[in-house]
Amino acid sequence: MTDTLNIRDGVPLSARAFVPGHITGLFRIFDDSKNPLECGSTGAGFSVEIGTFTTVSITEKNSLDITTIYNDKRINAEVTKTVVRRLAEDYERTFKIVVRHDSSLPSGVGFGASGAGALGTALALSHILDHALNPIDAAKYAHSAEIVHHTGLGDVIAQTYGGFEIRVRHGSPGIGEVVNVPLPPELQIVLAGSPGLKTRDVLTSSKSREKINAVGDKLVDRMNVRRDLDTFIACSREFTEAIGLETKRVRKALDELDALGLNRSSMVMLGDSVFCFCNVKQVELAENVLGSYWKRSQVKTTSISNEGGRLVSW
Repeated sequence: MTDTLNIRDGVPLSARAFVPGHITGLFRIFDDSKNPLECGSTGAGFSVEIGTFTTVSITEKNSLDITTIYNDKRINAEVTKTVVRRLAEDYERTFKIVVRHDSSLPSGVGFGASGAGALGTALALSHILDHALNPIDAAKYAHSAEIVHHTGLGDVIAQTYGGFEIRVRHGSPGIGEVVNVPLPPELQIVLAGSPGLKTRDVLTSSKSREKINAVGDKLVDRMNVRRDLDTFIACSREFTEAIGLETKRVRKALDELDALGLNRSSMVMLGDSVFCFCNVKQVELAENVLGSYWKRSQVKTTSISNEGGRLVSW
C-alpha cells in the first residue's frame, strides 16, 4: 500500500481524533463469518457527547514499539495495539508509537470506551500513514480489532456515524448499514454504570448468545418499523428482561425511575449500567436517583452526539 509517512530527524508526527461514547439498548449477534468485517450486530443505540480524545505520536524506529496510555495510566490495550499492528503491517512500516487516550468514558461499563479508543487510533494513525485513506476504510481496522477481541460488535459502526441509530445490517463501516433517527436536541441523558458485566464473557457464552438472538431478531424488526425513541425504550426493556443479565441494582434503579415518571430508561448493553432520557428540569432528579445506587462519580449527564468520530488536529 502507498503511504504519505515521512519521518525526518526524529521529529514525531502526530494526529488527534475524537470519538463519542456509544450506548446500546438491544442487539442481535452476527459473527459466524471468518471475515471480521462481515461480523457485527444489528440493533439500536445512540452516541453521546462524552467520549475519548486519542492522540497518536510516532517516531522512526527499526522495529514496532507500541505504548498505550489511558487517562495518564500506561495499560496493555490489546484492541488499540491490534489496530496499530494491522495498519503497520498493511503499510509495511515500523516505528515507535505512543497512543494516548484521554477519556470521559469509564472502561468496562458499556459506554463504548473500547470502540472509541480503537476508532480514534485508526483515524489518527491512518491519517499519518496515508492522508488519502477514507475514514470509513480506516474505521474497518477498529471494527475488526473489536470483533477479534470480543469487545464489541456494533459500537464502531455506530460511533463512525454518530446520532441515534438503528443498525439494520451487520458488518463494519462500509459493509453494515445504519439508519439515523433525529431526536429533539434538548433531550438530556443521565448515565450510571460500573464494571461487573464483561462483554467478552457474554459474547462467548452459548447460553447468553441463544437468548440474545432469540429475542433480538424480532425487536430489531420492530424498531425498524417504528423508528422512534419510545419504541426504542420499550424494545430495550423487553430485551433486558428476556436476556436476564440485569443486576439487582439495575432492576431497582429502573423501578425507582419508573415510579418517578422517568420511564425513558433501560439497561445499558452490556454493563452493570443504566441510561435515562429526560428533559433539563428532570436531570437533577435522575442524577439523585442513580446516585443512590452508584457512586456520584459514576453518574454522568450528557446528550446525543450527532457527529461521529473525526480528526480534530493533525
